[in-house]
Amino acid sequence: MRLRNLVAFAIAVLVALPLVAQEQTGAIQGVVKDSQGGSVPGATVEVTSSGGRTLTATTDATGTYRFPALPGGTYTVTAKLTGFSPGRVDNVVVTLGKLLTVNVSLKLGAMTETVEVTGEAPLIDVKQSARATSIRDEALNQMPKGRDYTSLVTQAPGVNQETSKFGGISIDGAAPGENVYIVDGAETTNLQSGISGKTVITDFVDEVQVKSSGYAAEFGGATGGVISTVTRSGTNTFRGDLFTYYSGSSLNGDPRPSLRLVPSNSNAAEYVTYAKDKEHTIEPGLTLGGPIKKDKAWFFLGYNPSFNPLDRTVTSRADGLASRRCPSAGLLEITCACADAGPAGRSSSATAESSVATTTPARRTGFTTPAPRAARRPRW
Repeated sequence: MRLRNLVAFAIAVLVALPLVAQEQTGAIQGVVKDSQGGSVPGATVEVTSSGGRTLTATTDATGTYRFPALPGGTYTVTAKLTGFSPGRVDNVVVTLGKLLTVNVSLKLGAMTETVEVTGEAPLIDVKQSARATSIRDEALNQMPKGRDYTSLVTQAPGVNQETSKFGGISIDGAAPGENVYIVDGAETTNLQSGISGKTVITDFVDEVQVKSSGYAAEFGGATGGVISTVTRSGTNTFRGDLFTYYSGSSLNGDPRPSLRLVPSNSNAAEYVTYAKDKEHTIEPGLTLGGPIKKDKAWFFLGYNPSFNPLDRTVTSRADGLASRRCPSAGLLEITCACADAGPAGRSSSATAESSVATTTPARRTGFTTPAPRAARRPRW
């Protein structure tokens, strides 16, 4: 009985995998022809990425070849056959979900010669009607961005960051909750709010694509747009980065005065300037990628923690309130001293704890002097 359950579970997982994994790659196809325009069957076609990754295919009886699952990047397509000079097409940019047609021409000649094919017009996917914008790793390093990949989406045409009560990203005027978010082929949309439910640091992103219309039925859950993200992968060479991000109060300007009611007189107001909190955020990080087995398996790892210490000292004066001290990122200890105005001249005190910091030290520049008020006897 247990074995039957395990087999049923394994079958369910295998069946569900294609449903979970949305598109994560692009494709290249084409025809290898000779100088007379005839097809060349049996030719060897290689695609080589900028990272050194190489894949090989052979043309069929009609001279057609196809690479159906290529990670995004820039490729070189080379065709070879005995008796012909090799043909090559450079700078073929593959993006997420795109199917590019790259035809290669071979000429009779020695194997030592290479025919390089260059074209002025960019390669266009003529097989699909989806309207999409892709932002790849090369452009990611040159544009302003936040720490999450969703900050890159607004670089695409027709995409805006909504500031309404719902928030989120609007694509071509659609509501933020009508989008679908996909990370490495798995949907990460928040089921309650409809916005992105997964944070991916931009330093670990290889490509972000925004589909606004015309996408396939596999994205039927989207009535707005489809935002797909692919994380970085290793190559045939070892590469890594060391980086850090810093932000803090030392980079901020001086605090501005704030208008508030006088604590001892609710009919008067005053300007106060609260002291600046001493805080800073440090985000060190590293990435490392390389081959496990050349042209077969690769690895990539990244680490980017965030440290945000905060130090705040609170000293507020009001009727009956002596002083407050807020330890760094700890509990707030409040000491209240209430003077007894009675003839006995007694005094009482109480101590409480709270996890929320109150007002900070203030420098008063008020325009109204509060009227003096007699102290009242506290009730305990």
